[in-house]
Amino acid sequence: MTVRSKNIINKNIYLSNKTPLAMQYLGGKGRIVNEILEGIKDNFGVLPNFVDLFAGSGVVSYHAQQKGYTVFANDIQPYSSTVLNSLLKYSTTGIDNIIIILKRVKDEQLFSNFRESYFDDYLSEKSFISDMKNGNFNWSNYKNFCEGTTLFSGFKKDEIEIKKHESWNLYLSYYRNTYFGVKQCAEIDYLKELSNQLDKNMQMHLEACVISSMTYCVSSTTHLAQYLKPSSKRNATNLLKRRSLSIIDAVIEKLELLTYLHRPKYGEVLNLDFKIALEKIPLNKSCVIYADPPYFKEHYSRYYHILDTFVLYDYPELTYNKRMQKTTSGRYRENRIVSDFGKKSLVYKAFDDLCDSCVKYGNKLAISYASSSLVSYEYIHELAQSKNLYMKTLEFDLVHSGQGQARHKKVTEYLFLLSNEKF
Repeated sequence: MTVRSKNIINKNIYLSNKTPLAMQYLGGKGRIVNEILEGIKDNFGVLPNFVDLFAGSGVVSYHAQQKGYTVFANDIQPYSSTVLNSLLKYSTTGIDNIIIILKRVKDEQLFSNFRESYFDDYLSEKSFISDMKNGNFNWSNYKNFCEGTTLFSGFKKDEIEIKKHESWNLYLSYYRNTYFGVKQCAEIDYLKELSNQLDKNMQMHLEACVISSMTYCVSSTTHLAQYLKPSSKRNATNLLKRRSLSIIDAVIEKLELLTYLHRPKYGEVLNLDFKIALEKIPLNKSCVIYADPPYFKEHYSRYYHILDTFVLYDYPELTYNKRMQKTTSGRYRENRIVSDFGKKSLVYKAFDDLCDSCVKYGNKLAISYASSSLVSYEYIHELAQSKNLYMKTLEFDLVHSGQGQARHKKVTEYLFLLSNEKF
């Protein structure tokens, strides 16, 4: 067996267990995706159509497609839609050409045109990384360097000006020395500029690989709502190690995995509110809807706003904290999306609307939900009874991340299975 044959087999084994666009993703179902799909099949039988209504990182959609379902994947977040299109829909022919381009990228390209003014910051960062590797790191100097960074204000008037006079430097101007290092921001901006020159298929794959890579290279905890700061020598050292990671190298690895991607069937991808998606997708008795809705208000636009900004690349206005009289510490986008499932005043109606699909179209419904969330197990049970739906519940004991805190949280993840026919 040749080395290449072994590599192909190893890649295929990897892709049978993980998606090629794996993400560090809060609430992801990678640990229990096989149990979820087995539970659906064992209780609903073999159905041809699978609707992933809140598809997120795409892990459930991807594995459902690999098992032969025709998949309809929906998510209202722009970053999710990009990842889903890459995983489920767009042709991978031509990815090798992008890999060749990326392997030849030099610093001069990263800091060209409007990015050139940030080159001195890059040289400073490069010097700090070298000192760290050589054991000569002065962490307090690095702390001062980060705290002295002048970033885009985030005000509407300044947003208008920057859009007029600059281009392809959003991450350098908004986020350097916060969520990412200086060179990492230049890489992200360069990759977006390159993407803009590609056809739709390659644009989708490149941007999806950037999104996936950003979640592993970011200077944050398990989500992207707050960035870490160099508050001690240990923290500063760990931060610089993270910022020395190359976004482009990570993207190349993701692109290489996509070249091995096999799709039994092509999927359909929607970027809609769940209620509108339910009206657009052809639902009937041959469909199972899988719903993994947000559990709290913060899920998910606050946690992944920086990924949406990469896709939209719109030099957004940033949320202003009136009490502190400055931009919010997380540098969030203004007017972020908040799901009805994350609002106490709307979550019960949202579940009601979701369960109505079973009554109206006869589809099966599987809902992932955690015991620590806004709505109780008892409410879901009572809701099913009120609509004359049969319900079965599967349980998975998991440990949720402490999101930067030492304590992790034990929770029960439910899979509620609802049908208008007996199991």
